[in-house]
Amino acid sequence: MAIIKCKMCGGDIVLNEDKTLGTCEYCGSQMTLPKASDEQRAARFNRGNHFRRQGEFDKALAVYESIVREDDADAEAHWCCALCRFGIEYVEDPNTFEYLPTCHRASFDSFLEDVDYLAALEHSDGITRRQYQRDAAKIAEVQKGILATSRNEEPFDVFLCYKETDDQTKERTRDSLDAQEIYYQLTQAGYRVFFSRITLEDKAGTEYEPYIFAALNSAKVMVAVGSKPEYFNAVWVKNEWSRFLALMRMDRSKLLLPCYKNMDPYDLPEQLSVLQSYDMGKIGFMQDLIRGIKKVLAKDEPKAQPAPQQVIVRETAGGGANVTALLDRGAMALEDREWEKASGYYDQVLNLDARNGAAYLGLALVKAQCPSLDAYLSKLSRQYANEPEQVLEACEPETARINAAVERLAVPGYLEAETIREAFAFDLTYPSREAAAEENKKRALSWFHDRSCIRAKQYADPALKARLDAAEREIAAAGGSRIEAARRDAEAARQNVIRAYQAHLAAQEQRIEAESLQAQEQREETYQNACRLQKKAVNGKHLQVAGEYFQKLQDYKDSNERAVVCAKKARRKTIAARSAAGIVILAVLAAVIYLLIAHIIPGSRYRSAEALLAAGKYEEAAAAYQALGDYKDSPNKALEASYRAAEKLLKDGRYEEAAAAYQALGDYKDSTYKALEASYRAAEKLLEDGRYEEAAVAFEALDNFKGSVEKAKEASYRAAESLAEGGNLYASASAFYRLSGYRDAWDRCFALWGEITQRETLSAGWDHTVGVKSDGTVVAVGENEDGQCEVSDWTDIAAASAGFHYTVGLKTDGTAVWTEDRPSAADWKDLVAISANNYTIGLKADGTVVTTAYEDVSGWKDIKAVSAGAFFLVGLKTDGTVVAVGDNDFGNEFGQCGVSDWRDVVAIAAGDDHTVGLKADGTVVAVGKNEDGQCEVSDWTDVVAIAAGFYHTVGLKRDGTVVVAGHFSEIDVSEWTNITAITAGYGHIAGLKADGTVVATGWNNDGQCDVDGWRGIKQPE
Repeated sequence: MAIIKCKMCGGDIVLNEDKTLGTCEYCGSQMTLPKASDEQRAARFNRGNHFRRQGEFDKALAVYESIVREDDADAEAHWCCALCRFGIEYVEDPNTFEYLPTCHRASFDSFLEDVDYLAALEHSDGITRRQYQRDAAKIAEVQKGILATSRNEEPFDVFLCYKETDDQTKERTRDSLDAQEIYYQLTQAGYRVFFSRITLEDKAGTEYEPYIFAALNSAKVMVAVGSKPEYFNAVWVKNEWSRFLALMRMDRSKLLLPCYKNMDPYDLPEQLSVLQSYDMGKIGFMQDLIRGIKKVLAKDEPKAQPAPQQVIVRETAGGGANVTALLDRGAMALEDREWEKASGYYDQVLNLDARNGAAYLGLALVKAQCPSLDAYLSKLSRQYANEPEQVLEACEPETARINAAVERLAVPGYLEAETIREAFAFDLTYPSREAAAEENKKRALSWFHDRSCIRAKQYADPALKARLDAAEREIAAAGGSRIEAARRDAEAARQNVIRAYQAHLAAQEQRIEAESLQAQEQREETYQNACRLQKKAVNGKHLQVAGEYFQKLQDYKDSNERAVVCAKKARRKTIAARSAAGIVILAVLAAVIYLLIAHIIPGSRYRSAEALLAAGKYEEAAAAYQALGDYKDSPNKALEASYRAAEKLLKDGRYEEAAAAYQALGDYKDSTYKALEASYRAAEKLLEDGRYEEAAVAFEALDNFKGSVEKAKEASYRAAESLAEGGNLYASASAFYRLSGYRDAWDRCFALWGEITQRETLSAGWDHTVGVKSDGTVVAVGENEDGQCEVSDWTDIAAASAGFHYTVGLKTDGTAVWTEDRPSAADWKDLVAISANNYTIGLKADGTVVTTAYEDVSGWKDIKAVSAGAFFLVGLKTDGTVVAVGDNDFGNEFGQCGVSDWRDVVAIAAGDDHTVGLKADGTVVAVGKNEDGQCEVSDWTDVVAIAAGFYHTVGLKRDGTVVVAGHFSEIDVSEWTNITAITAGYGHIAGLKADGTVVATGWNNDGQCDVDGWRGIKQPE
């Protein structure tokens, strides 16, 4: 049997299979119990209960939600989710020794309306349901008391978050003293500050929550103070700053400022490490902090006395956190493709808030059976890509022309009219996707006109409405483009069919004219033979045969009259020649007929073929011999004629045609060798004409005939040179790399990569994007809270890099400039490249490196490129190896600094926790965190540039298209073309096009993707 820990005191409770309610033998508390399905589930409940009793409610909630995902009917798991959401801890009353609920995460939303509490009631039986209801009533009373107390509290400007007492020494921490100094300074500056040591000094510990709750909701700024990582992660400290972060997500006017001292900033909790932080040990820290707070509170002058006012507590519209939880559950059901369940959750949301745009969008996605808006757009993209083709007629057959040809060229009995009509037959159909594209567009847009989607746009918040409107415009534009492309393709196909039809008619007309002449000759020859037979006939049989020939000739000349004459004379001679002599004569006549049919007529054709051969008309002679079948030596003569035709093609320099002709002759004479010789000369001609890539392919196909392997390498080498001369350095370097070992290809490969510097002219930061224009000025869009976009007065800029809430520029004289509130490095000179993230790293012309980070890079030499990660630095050496220093999460070769074994690397990119390298052969390697697939790049090929974002990796391919690996489903680059440079930010990417314009996609909550108007952005050097 499974053992589970008591939710109140942590004592052991033995579970029976049929037991869902029990009493703890240690504390006497009666409680609901989970399903005792297996030891593993009981262990997971114990783990969640442990976290909850320790106050680590987020960790506990994650455990319970994983159980709910596996079994949505588990009432106890739903109940525990509700306890964690409201931060419920059970504390023993010293008077009654009863365990009573306390609330550490107060909310304006009622516990009795929580979605998981309601789910627990739904999936429980009568006994456990009543227990849940009793416990929930107690929690609701506690919550009501907290809200009542909090309503009487005055609002605060700043909330100080810190660790008061050290867990080991039980003494006051240094953090408490630092927080007190900040409290005095901010109070003196006129701000109302929540500092628990003073603000709560007259309150009992069990009564803190109402005042903390009121302060967290009213304060615009939280200052989190810490001198040790474990102090920042202490349970109640983390409880405060994590709750404030949740409030920040709903209210963008709030700001959390981490302040650290005597510790590495890299050791800040992950959620805080992405925020702007302050080092309390630096000179001027207090002034910087006060100035940062002033920006948020928009107070130009200190307040003399803060005017007393009450905290105005507003109930969140539509059920607040309960609605949020229902929306989250609906999204999870959508993700799991449980459409009916998702529809139920969204209906519950609308019961609480009838004007909830997100819920209407969810119902629209349920109808479309897509887990997200991005999935629906992706589905439409796939639908557009698989439009069925409709078969249409390009034009009407040219009946009048065909009838005229039939009338003019038909030779009855030798070249029939039906044969001519069959020769002119042609498939006039062509494919068209236009109708399918129009239907696809109509069907795609119909979703946006669905009632649920219309209401989603009607009641959505501005961001969601803008996204839906943009999606509709995107679908309409994409559909229109597909229709126009389909129309162009169909018209091109139609014109191709018409041109091919005209060419076919002309070719067939020419061929049939030749056949008609030959048929007329054969008809005349038959006529003459029949006339001779009629003239020499000695009996009725001869005349009968001659008459049959004349009948076959139909209306030709006087054939009809001759046929009648032969028939009359044949009857008379047949009657007169009834004797043995007549029989002998008849035998002789049969021999003559055989001679005519078997030798005279074929002989005439044979002589015609001989004449064609003698006249050098080899192809026509070969056709004539082939028509004679096995007559005399016609098969050999046909081969000889074809051989001479191939010889003539070779002599005339038509090498490809000659090669095909020789190959068709098989082993005749030296045709096999001559075919290779013709192909070799064709390859040489391609090489002479400068068609190097085609020549290389042709030489490679010759299987080293006359040293063609070396010739193929030479052609490839010249192709690589041609690419370099044309300015396509990436493609040229890759081509030389593939020729490693031939001549100086290896050296030229790395020489070319040396010319490709890392001077970024387009750069994406955390939430802003920067571009350098051809005239040396700079443009920027996105979040500008710290002045990171204030670059309009910069001039003579060669490159720029967007860091975390700041921008750094590289001037043409080799110096650097920063935006406001970032460290300057006035002594930096002779720079050739820069890279920024949380810190800046600069590459000097002599291959050494300078940086604003704490890591020591003074020993780095022979560096040709640099890249700054979130808290680590990477350098590319001239020999193609890579060095790195800083955070290395896995602590080995699998961390973001595990690059020591990389070779042949030509470019590098550092993301938040991963590093990417581009190899000389166009493949990509990556190390570091791969939780979102950002390192899954092993199958990439033909890549010429790379960029690393927060959770994703971007690659630019040789053909100007872009590939993406990693987390962000909002990023869709399938339509991007002609891209020459790429960059990746926190949740967005941007691409520079060959015409100097910029495209961007991904998160655009701060306008970081608003680059449509950018023109004249400088191409990377």
